[in-house]
Amino acid sequence: MSDRSTDAEPPGGFPVLTVLALMAGIFAVGSEELVVSPLLVNMAESFGATVALMALSVSVYGIGTAVGALLFAPLGDRVSRRLSLVVGMVMFVLGTVLCASATGPGTFFTGRVLAGLATGAFVPTAYAYVGDQIPYRHRARAMGILVSSWSLSLVLGVPLGSFVGEWAGWRWTFGLLAILGALVVFVLLMVGGGKRAGDQGGPAAAEKSAEPSRGGWVRSTAQAFRGPRVTVYVLATFLNMFAFYGMYTFLGSALQYRFGSGSSMTGLMILLYGLGFATSFLTGRWADELGKEKVLVALLAGLVPALVAIPFVTRWTALLVVCLFLWGAMQSLVVTLLSTLLSECSPQHRGAILALYSLATNLGVALGAALLGPLFTAYGFSAVGWVCAGITLIAFGLSGWVYRRRHEGSPDGAGVPGKDKDKDTTHEARVAAHED
Repeated sequence: MSDRSTDAEPPGGFPVLTVLALMAGIFAVGSEELVVSPLLVNMAESFGATVALMALSVSVYGIGTAVGALLFAPLGDRVSRRLSLVVGMVMFVLGTVLCASATGPGTFFTGRVLAGLATGAFVPTAYAYVGDQIPYRHRARAMGILVSSWSLSLVLGVPLGSFVGEWAGWRWTFGLLAILGALVVFVLLMVGGGKRAGDQGGPAAAEKSAEPSRGGWVRSTAQAFRGPRVTVYVLATFLNMFAFYGMYTFLGSALQYRFGSGSSMTGLMILLYGLGFATSFLTGRWADELGKEKVLVALLAGLVPALVAIPFVTRWTALLVVCLFLWGAMQSLVVTLLSTLLSECSPQHRGAILALYSLATNLGVALGAALLGPLFTAYGFSAVGWVCAGITLIAFGLSGWVYRRRHEGSPDGAGVPGKDKDKDTTHEARVAAHED
């Protein structure tokens, strides 16, 4: 296995420019997805609309992302990854410019749909581009940089967007994201496409041969979804993301009501949440040592009181700082653990399982913001917290059931910890040998 990882890969060093372009693209689309929260009040006042109505822009963005992934991401398999990336980012720029220049909610929502479609096309294609074009010895490093872009959009993109929105107006936030997208398009046009790594007989070729046939994708997805853990963790993902976006979407509005629309404290508080979210780089190692399933159950249990407490501590800044940081840290690790556990459920159906994970995530994004908007308008942020805590409690019960079932054992042997542990250990050893 080590021979094919060195002999067949294309020569050259680490493609810094290409990876930075992909990283900047994911940072841009991630920032645009999340930056609406601290800008809701300002946008609602600008359009003469309600906060609940403008919150629907989060929902249409999530729906657009899901549709874009299904419609446009597969084009890279048949045409060109680089072309798909360029087209996706051009769509993102056009949609973002439309948002920045919107004169009413209808135009703004149209721009959000277009930007969401572009996100669905760009992000999965960027991950696939790494597998196609980046030499194997640099691939893990490149993928790690791309994944970290989401945390960067929370830590830097959202707070900066909030500050710009407060000082220069919310339209400038979208304008700057459009400029960043245009720079990404320029760099992608400059870098070479080259032949795919998989076309040269490298590791990607072996991975490609192990994928299910295109004609059997529906059957593969159905088989993957039959596993009890897959069903439960996909449902837990949906519930977690529903509660997260239902809470996060209206966090910025609640903070603006607390600190005032002209205060920079809203951006600062969201920055503290983002810093907590970035801690998964450290806490992920602890989860590996303690056991992913056990830590997931504990974190979901901890999120329940946290979601209830956050609306009540907004009047005490010190407690709010602590709660937002802890919420970000717990939510980040929950997302990491759910995606990791699902990827380990069935190696032969991994692609189909992660497609279900992506679908559950985007549905949670869309419904969380849409359904809880009227609740926020009628009863306030505390009511949203109670509902999101109740939804998270259901996710906690489901994950606890899986953990208990696997440690008590099941008739088919799927829940015997020893078997899964041996399989995971063998897989990890195989991957380590391959990298060496």
